[in-house]
This record gives sequence, C-alpha cells and structure tokens, in this order.
Amino acid sequence: MFKRILMTFVLFALAATLGACGGSNGSPDAVPVPSTGTVALLLTDMPSDDLDEINLDVVEAVLIGGDGQQTLFSDAANPIRNNLLDLENFSQPIAFEEVPAGVYTKLRLRITNLELVEYVEDGPDNVYTPSLPANGKIDLLHPEGFEVLPGQTLVVELDMDANKSIHVAQTGNSKYRMRPVVFVEFSNTGTPDKLTRIDGTITEIVDSAVGSFVLCSSADADTCIDVSLTTDACVFDADGIPTKPTALAVNDEVVVIGRYSRVGGDIVLDAIVVEQGAAEQVAGTVNSLPDENGTFLMIDRQGDEVLVELQDGCTQVIGPDGAIAGAEGLAIGQGIEVEGVRIAPATIGDAATLRAALVIIDGDDAEERVSGNIALPIDPETSSFFLVTDTTPGGVTVVLEPEATIFIFAGDDGTQSPGDFSAIAAGRAAEAYGELGIDGFFHATKVLVDTIE
Repeated sequence: MFKRILMTFVLFALAATLGACGGSNGSPDAVPVPSTGTVALLLTDMPSDDLDEINLDVVEAVLIGGDGQQTLFSDAANPIRNNLLDLENFSQPIAFEEVPAGVYTKLRLRITNLELVEYVEDGPDNVYTPSLPANGKIDLLHPEGFEVLPGQTLVVELDMDANKSIHVAQTGNSKYRMRPVVFVEFSNTGTPDKLTRIDGTITEIVDSAVGSFVLCSSADADTCIDVSLTTDACVFDADGIPTKPTALAVNDEVVVIGRYSRVGGDIVLDAIVVEQGAAEQVAGTVNSLPDENGTFLMIDRQGDEVLVELQDGCTQVIGPDGAIAGAEGLAIGQGIEVEGVRIAPATIGDAATLRAALVIIDGDDAEERVSGNIALPIDPETSSFFLVTDTTPGGVTVVLEPEATIFIFAGDDGTQSPGDFSAIAAGRAAEAYGELGIDGFFHATKVLVDTIE
C-alpha cells in the first residue's frame, strides 16, 4: 500500500529505471555503494463532472531537501502538455530522473496555460482560462520527509482531483476558479494500482519473440522504461487490427498501456496493449449492446455517434474495479472510455468506426461536498466540528471518518501541506468531502482548510 498524503495541485508523472554507483574505498572485492536513486514522477487525475477538457502545461518539477534542490524536469520552452481528463483511468510519466539519495521535504511544481473547455453542440466550445494561485507555483510540503534510497526507484504519484480543484466562481468575470488539490503517494516498494498510458518511441528491441523492448516517452525523451508484454497482451497495427509482437521495430511510435511492477529496485512496465497506429482515447456513453460481431454504438463527449468494434480475442473490457469484465459487462447508459484507432466512414454522415484495443467502464466516484466557515462546537474527541454553510440551512456537523485526511492551504502563496485536527479552528474556511448520513451528520473522508482567517 502507498502512504497517501493529501496535498494540492496537479500533475503527475511516471516511473523509470536508472541507477548509479558511487565509489568504494574498501577492498577490490567490495561491492560499490550507490549514491543515487531514481524518482519516477507520475501524473493522474480524478474524474470531473462538469468539464470536457482540463488542459495545462507542466513546466517544472523540483525536489527540495536539507542538501538543496534537485530538478526532475524543467523546460519552459517545451513543457509537457496534459489534458487531465485523459488521465482519469491512467497515469502518465512526467519524469524518471536520477537524483542524490537522501531525505526530501518538498516537491515544487510549476504549471502554466490552464484551459478549461466545455463542449457545445452545433457551436463554438466554451473555453475558460482562470488564473493560477501563486502564478502556477505549487509547493507540496511533507514535513516528515520522503526518502530516495540508493539504487532504488521512488515512485511519486500525483493524483489531481479536478472536482476539488475547480469550482464555479461566485464573483468575477470567469465562470470558474482554480485552487489545485492533489493526493501525493510516495513508495519505495509498491507500484500504482492504476493503468499507465505512454505515448513514445521504441529505442531498443530486447526480445522480439516475446515483445520486450525499451520505450522512451514522446513528452520527454529522457524518460524511458523497459516494457514486456503480459501473456494476454495484444499488439495492434496502424489500422487497429491485432498483429504479432515481431511486427514491432526500433523507431516505431507506439502507445503502450499496462501496469508497473518492480524488478529489484527498478520499475518496469507490464504491457497489456501496444498500438502502432494513431491511437486515441474516446470517452462517452454506451448507446447499444455489442452484437454478434462485437460492435456497439456509443455517444462521445461531443454528442457524436461512434461505432465501437471489439477485436475478437484481443480487446479487453475492464470494469471499475480493474478486473476483466468482458463485453457482457457493458450496459446501455454506462460511461466508458475506449482506446483505439478511429476509421473514417465510407459515407459522409455515417458514424465513424473506432477499432477498440481497450474499453474501461466508469465507476461511481461521486462524492458530496459541503463548504463554509468552521464554527463551534469543535470536539477533538469525536473528531467533529460545526460548519456554517450556504447550502445547508442552519449548517451541519461534520464528523471525520477514522481514515480521513486533512489538508491545509496557507493562503494564496501556492503552499499546501498535510495537517491534523489542530487546523480545525473557528472562523476558518473549509471544504468537506464525503456523504450526509441518515444520522444527519456529514461524514467526511477529506477536509480542506484555509488557515488564513
């Protein structure tokens, strides 16, 4: 299990496999002691209910500790562009970087060019560009510190929660306001549960018969990882048709989907899908059930009809729990995301065909939210406090669940950190996420507190 720490902002990143060795002053037979470790920075996103795109540029990611700072990624001229909603079911690598071993206490992120998009049928899309706190600088504090071990890979997964980060503005000219919220997980032993999706280039074929190769990310050529196909994996050609692993070659541009695992101290990618074509992600709603040929209709986010074609024996349909659900797991009205190659229709006006390599069924991630000002009574023994809100007449008592996380915003300087119940003070603004129980109390799993009264 990862140690989950609630923090702010957005991003993510992935994991890599590098190690370095330091010198040795011992005997000739002494094993050199590595002086560096690798940080695999991954970006992912929680679902958003209201928006169709959340685009932003990742400009920089820096680790800060007692011995100074180490840059994981920095390129203002060529930032990493992300649509966070493409990361609802996946993580994306931001950097695999070798850094000096040691304890670090802060991850600093810089982002720019935030763009929120609402699709409009038969008209131009609505595009909003709300300002970013602290001009896009986000300091994610970890007072206890997180350690990069010699010769090991530390996986840092940044999970931005768009529903908690983006709110409808009550005042001003912009419809939305942005205060990024991110869950950060650090692990020297585990790997993310989520699938990862990497768009990149094959730089080396290790074993063509079994489909093992080295993949370097298109977003950052220095971010590379060893890939091996799982026993149930499929390779798809440029037209979205299944082919053999031996069809893969050096310099092929591919999309790889799979899960990370560890080999020793390194991170590798166990692939379930490799696509050679211009693969894309299409989210929408099931509009008919699969027929005997494995085809069904979906309505995408733009409101267009798409004919989805399952590839017999290859296309995996994955349920919300990550397990194989199969075509029988699909239901009309269900939200899905399809990975595949779109084929234009032969006749103008007909639905396009999407040859699917992977189908992921949406889960129910909805949480209730209450916000307002903290007021008395505040009871540390029962982990409860009263919240005066605009939406609940008379306010509501918030009770923190045993595993609830408190996150602290220290004003608008871009600094956020994990906190404890001592942050709950009368007069402070707060947001609580969870559900209203039949007992009339709001049972919270996450609370965000602004310490500036």
